[in-house]
Amino acid sequence: MHIEECEYTLIDCVRGCGLQYQRKDERMHIAKECLKNEIKCEFCNEQIVMADEANHLTVCPKFLVPCPSNCGIKDIPREKLTNHLENECKKHEVSCPFSDSNCGFKSLRSEMPKHLKESPGIHLNLMAKTISVQKKQLEILSELIEKQKEHIFALNSKVNSIEKQTSSQIIWKIDHFNEKYNESKSGKKSTIYSPPFLTSRHGYKLALSASLYGDGKAKGKFMSVFLCICKGEFDSLLSWPFSHKITLTLLDQCEDIQERRHVSYTIKPNTCKENTPFLGRPSGDRNASFGAQKFVELEVLNSYDYIKDDAIFIKVEIDSENMITL
Repeated sequence: MHIEECEYTLIDCVRGCGLQYQRKDERMHIAKECLKNEIKCEFCNEQIVMADEANHLTVCPKFLVPCPSNCGIKDIPREKLTNHLENECKKHEVSCPFSDSNCGFKSLRSEMPKHLKESPGIHLNLMAKTISVQKKQLEILSELIEKQKEHIFALNSKVNSIEKQTSSQIIWKIDHFNEKYNESKSGKKSTIYSPPFLTSRHGYKLALSASLYGDGKAKGKFMSVFLCICKGEFDSLLSWPFSHKITLTLLDQCEDIQERRHVSYTIKPNTCKENTPFLGRPSGDRNASFGAQKFVELEVLNSYDYIKDDAIFIKVEIDSENMITL
C-alpha cells in the first residue's frame, strides 16, 4: 500500500526514543534528534544518553553552580562547592574556631577575624576549662583502661584454663568391638590405632593403640592400651622430654550413672635418659609406644556395661598443670 511507503507518513523512532517523525526525515532524526543518541557532557566529558542529560546535570560534579550564600561567585564546580563554603566564602556563616571549647559565637567568615582579635581572654579561659575537663576525662579513661587490662588478663587465664581442660582429654570410641576383638585374638590384626590428637591447640601430638586381646605376657588375660608421641607441627616450641601425667580410663556405659565403675590406669613418665626413645622429641613419624600392658582384665571387660552396642570408650586425660600454653 502507498501509505506504507509514503515519505510523509509519521512513524515511531526505530530506536524507541518515543518521538515520531516523517519517514523521509529518519536519517536526520537518528543523526541529530534521537534521544537515544550518546552525547558528551560539556562539563565533565562523560558519555551520556541524550534523554538523561537533564538528570545528569543535577549530579554532574563539574557542573557550574552559584554560591548559595550569594558571595557573588556564580561558576563554582559542584564538587568544589563544599570546600568553597567551608574555607573560602566571605558570606558563609561560620563558627568560632574555639567552638570545641564552648565558644558559641557565629558570624560571616569576613567578620570572624574581628571576633578573634577582640576575645583572646575569653578564649584562653575557655581553653583552660576544656583542658581541665579533658584531664579529668583522661584520668577516668586511664582507670577504665587499667580495669579492662585486668579483666582481659582474667579472661585470658580462664580461656587458657578451659583450653587446657578441654583440649587435654579425648575419648576414643572403638566400634565394631567384637569383630576387632576376634581379629586381635586370631592375630589377623593384633593392634588397632586411634586418630592422632593434640593435648592443646598448639600442644603435643599423641596417638593411642590397643591390643584388645592383650600384648606380650598379658595376651589372653588383659586388654593392653598404649600411647605414643607423634611428630607434631609445634614440637620446636614445646618442652622435652614429655613429662605430663596420663590417665587412661575405660568408661562404664551403665545407664545408671551412679552405678558406673570406670577403670583407670595412670602413667607418670620417668624422664630418665633411657626413656628418650619414648618421651623425647620425635625424630621420625612417631616414638616407641608406652603405656598399660595390663590395662584391664578380659574377664572384667566382659562384665558390667563396658561393652555396649558393640563399642567401648577409652578416655585419655593429660595433666596440663605445668604444660606450656602458646
